[in-house]
Amino acid sequence: MRHLALGLLLASVLSGCNLTALTTSSEVIRTRIAGIRAEPAEISIGESTTLSALLVHTPSTKPNLGAIWFACLEAGSARGCLGLDFETLGGGDDDDSASGTDFEAVQFGVGDEFVYTAEGPDLDTAWAALDDDDRVEGLTVLVSVTYVERSDAELQAMLLELALARQEGDQEVLEDLGAQFQELLEEGIPAARRIVVSDKSLGNPEPTECGADTLAPNANPAVEGVTLHFDAEGRDGGFDLGPVTFVEPESEIVLRPRVPPESAQEYLYITTDLETECRQETPWYAWLTNSGSVARDYTFTADQGDLDEVPGRPKINRIAFPAREDFPDILTLWLVVRDRRGGLDWIETRFAPLDPTE
Repeated sequence: MRHLALGLLLASVLSGCNLTALTTSSEVIRTRIAGIRAEPAEISIGESTTLSALLVHTPSTKPNLGAIWFACLEAGSARGCLGLDFETLGGGDDDDSASGTDFEAVQFGVGDEFVYTAEGPDLDTAWAALDDDDRVEGLTVLVSVTYVERSDAELQAMLLELALARQEGDQEVLEDLGAQFQELLEEGIPAARRIVVSDKSLGNPEPTECGADTLAPNANPAVEGVTLHFDAEGRDGGFDLGPVTFVEPESEIVLRPRVPPESAQEYLYITTDLETECRQETPWYAWLTNSGSVARDYTFTADQGDLDEVPGRPKINRIAFPAREDFPDILTLWLVVRDRRGGLDWIETRFAPLDPTE
């Protein structure tokens, strides 16, 4: 496969198209990746960010998968993103051709977390080609993760063997490892996100009335918990749920995300016309459950036009639980919050059926 990243994207779309037509995005009927978080969400040259993925699954599935990560620049002469071809691990006549992969420009990792550092010749070249105004918005790096049927320890051993084989020029081992990695990736569970590498200190915003007075890189939104409301419209104060909440089968409850006030932060933005705008983060929430159902796949933050809602406060959602015979030992609800600049956070809430004898 000559264009691995593109192939992974197409594979993920094709594998999910039939299921999408039959199920809502909130129903978790198979193991999949619901989001990738980078902390911090935006970095500068030489800085690092730590990435992790949210793997959601059915109640009967306990994924024991390893994760393969890679990151490459999407700018200038960099061709690692769409040309990542493990068949070129062993080199050969076309290793330096347009179809080959420059593996020195790609950062690899395995495990639950991956640390990307904004450094390398390709990044330096692309950065040097930008003027100061363009560096404010910066460059983008594509980070991909694929969960595969190998443990992290096994994958780490493969990477070490790969590094040694490249150092010694062992073509036979390189070809074998390349085939193994390629097969794992083709059969794995993929996802990707972009990381912005920028320098906001170079921007010169015009004075404007705003809650912020300087340009700042994006920060992830935060979700601190989920609040249960006894009023059907969520007008009561509610209370926070614990690690596991016992509920009546076939009942319905009202939930609201609990987020800190700064989730609705204001920030400065310079448009392509070099005009300064004061914008406000408007987090939105994706609800995913592996049993039962939610009233809405997505909820949003209340605005000035919402009746009986406080502006800046997350709106409610409802979750309906299955009958006792269909209720799993533990039902999991994942709440994923995103902002308009690409930040992301999540929280997991669990429910168990109430024993009728209690």
